[in-house]
Amino acid sequence: MKVKPGFFLFFFLTAILLNLKGQDASYSQFYANRLATNPAWAGIGSEDRRVFLNYRNQWPGLNNSYLTYSASYDQYIDQMHGGLGLRIVNDKQGDGAINQLAFSAIYAYHLWVSRRLTISGGFEASFVQRALDGTNFIFEDQLNFDGTGLSAGSEQYGKYRTDYPDFAIGFAAYYKNYYAGISGSHILKPKESFGSDPNAYLARKFIFFAGSMFPVYERHLGREVLQLSPNLIYIQQKNLKQINYGMEAVLKNQFIAGFWIRQNLGIRLNSLIFSTGYVTKNFSLRYSYDLQVSSPVISLPSLGTHEISMILTPDSGKKKKHEAIKCPKI
Repeated sequence: MKVKPGFFLFFFLTAILLNLKGQDASYSQFYANRLATNPAWAGIGSEDRRVFLNYRNQWPGLNNSYLTYSASYDQYIDQMHGGLGLRIVNDKQGDGAINQLAFSAIYAYHLWVSRRLTISGGFEASFVQRALDGTNFIFEDQLNFDGTGLSAGSEQYGKYRTDYPDFAIGFAAYYKNYYAGISGSHILKPKESFGSDPNAYLARKFIFFAGSMFPVYERHLGREVLQLSPNLIYIQQKNLKQINYGMEAVLKNQFIAGFWIRQNLGIRLNSLIFSTGYVTKNFSLRYSYDLQVSSPVISLPSLGTHEISMILTPDSGKKKKHEAIKCPKI
């Protein structure tokens, strides 16, 4: 059996960067995966419903050690005065050694305070299944001096699984061309350990975001040609403190180009995020690449990250009762 260097690097990085505590998968396209950012986003926007598909491959040089897939759906419902959302996330770590599957249901209440001010509050309930497959683990006593492997060693690990509920809340406000919000995840700090360690819990995560979207150049009759959208997002989960700030440009409501900086305040890592996308009335596609500009404590292969998102917006044909809210162009 061949030993994969990336497999050992995965566990080494997990121990150093995450301090042996549970952490969530990270994203670069926050607003293209908006229900993961804040449950208060459910049903917000000019469209009645949306389908989101997201794929993220973090540090592909480590033999696909971090792969995340997600799909979500949200829709505004008049009778409920708010939006409903559904979300499925599959996060694979260590080339499939750890697999996490989560199913979430979301409700967000929308309050139109005035024609220019809207407030939203959301709640998310999730069921999470976390599994560990240790059948392919390779230990020291399974290796010969020539690098070949033995069929078995003194240490053997099988398959383990744990299930737990999880909850999140969020609030957001929209005024003219400005928006801001805050969310809290893992409110009850669920235990995700496969063993009996009482300290192996999933730390609470808090996200604060703020931004705006305003026209820079308009043609006659108010047709927007070029829009700019500056944004700031702060994330804190136990000892991890991360700030993301950047700017996106939207040309003719179709072409998107963005540049972000990610700074992990705790361990001083910095990334540059480049994104581009194309948007139509019923479909949008976006690609982003994370360029790591400072390395962790050990030398690693390419730390770049690929992320792809697709949003489908079926046309319900319903007449809007409220003025469209200025949201990030996703």
